[in-house]
Amino acid sequence: MGGSEIGSQTEQPSIVLRAASFADMPFLREHIEKFLLDDEDLDYRQFIVAAEGDEIVGFGRIRPHKKVYELGGVGVIESRRDQGIGRMIVEHLISIFPTDDVYITTDIPEYFEKLGFRKIEPTPRELTEKIERICKTRCRKEAVAMLYKRERKTDRIIPIPE
Repeated sequence: MGGSEIGSQTEQPSIVLRAASFADMPFLREHIEKFLLDDEDLDYRQFIVAAEGDEIVGFGRIRPHKKVYELGGVGVIESRRDQGIGRMIVEHLISIFPTDDVYITTDIPEYFEKLGFRKIEPTPRELTEKIERICKTRCRKEAVAMLYKRERKTDRIIPIPE
């Protein structure tokens, strides 16, 4: 399976998050289709996988658009749902997201609201077009755009007394 190890979470001590490899693509394609997720412009370099040993149990990606990035394609195999794996994937992707505005399109906004995302209007044009092109025409009729505002982590400068 390969890929570089990213880390693990205390809630799931046997689950390791790692960068996806080219060898993971058949699994990712199969499950993205099965879960009716965005299958446009798939590239293994955009994905992380949650693995238990050699078995992939979940995945997610950061998808670049022209002007925004989107956290997306989050999926967990059915037998491993409700165990915190999806949360682990989303939290990790947020932590490495290239901007402080973390966008997602989803038809399960209730799940992502629990993670701090909020529905937004207006939606960035690229995401509106994606919802129309992919979500509403192929798989997810009730998809909405959401935003998580990541807090910028800045180094605090402590003045040195003179």
